[in-house]
Amino acid sequence: EFGHEVVGHLSTMFEERASLEHTYVNALRAWSRKWHGELTKLSEYPSNKKVWDQIVSTGEQMADIHQTIASNLHDNIQPKLKQWRKDNYEKSIINYKKSKEFEKEFENVQKPWTKLLESIYEAKQNYYKLVKLSKQCEQQKCSMPVETPAETQKQIIDHYVQVNLDVDAARTKYQHLVRDVAPGAEPRQRYEANMIEIFQHTQAFEKKRLDFFKDIFTDYIKTLQQQALFNKMLDDYLRVLQTHNTPADLDAWYNNFGPGTQSHYPAFEECQDTIQ
Repeated sequence: EFGHEVVGHLSTMFEERASLEHTYVNALRAWSRKWHGELTKLSEYPSNKKVWDQIVSTGEQMADIHQTIASNLHDNIQPKLKQWRKDNYEKSIINYKKSKEFEKEFENVQKPWTKLLESIYEAKQNYYKLVKLSKQCEQQKCSMPVETPAETQKQIIDHYVQVNLDVDAARTKYQHLVRDVAPGAEPRQRYEANMIEIFQHTQAFEKKRLDFFKDIFTDYIKTLQQQALFNKMLDDYLRVLQTHNTPADLDAWYNNFGPGTQSHYPAFEECQDTIQ
């Protein structure tokens, strides 16, 4: 959806520029008609009037230049953008087709990984709860009055023993699950490999889009290259275009949002709870 929206923004930008060019063309031609008419009524030396009238004619020439810009934007660049959006972001009933494909791949990989992380969190919470309960039971056992009935003492001790067994089992389960996300663990390696593969799919599609944008930017240069009066503006634009670097863009995405980012995986944390 993001790519579809970006292409839409670019299309709107060029559409607005074409509209501005048309407005300027109409204003220049109206200005030229007005002053040609004024000069026909003006008494002036022939050579001076001829040069003066030629100045007015430059308005018509400039209008032709800007009409060419507007026509190229409307007849060349806009159709390419519309066709690209149609070919690459076909809208389905629920979402855009390409986005749905990427989202489905991502969800399929995330589902088991999210389930594993949830299991780790639950195991950690259960372990911490049992550790706290064990310390409470120990405190209860140690503080039993000497006159406590033997049967009650046995129940307290048996409960303490059982809770400690549960603590050991919960600790083992927690440690076992955490090992699945440790470096080199098969579940983590599989998850990372799958995520990298999906990321590369999206990067390949984004590379295609970025390269297309560069083609459109180059077409825009061709529109301006017909105007000698715009040489400075063209030179500035060409200088900026030389900085376009698709591989560097992809690397920056990779490092900031993809597999190159610093990931944080859960590690075993001993319970530090104490009975007050």
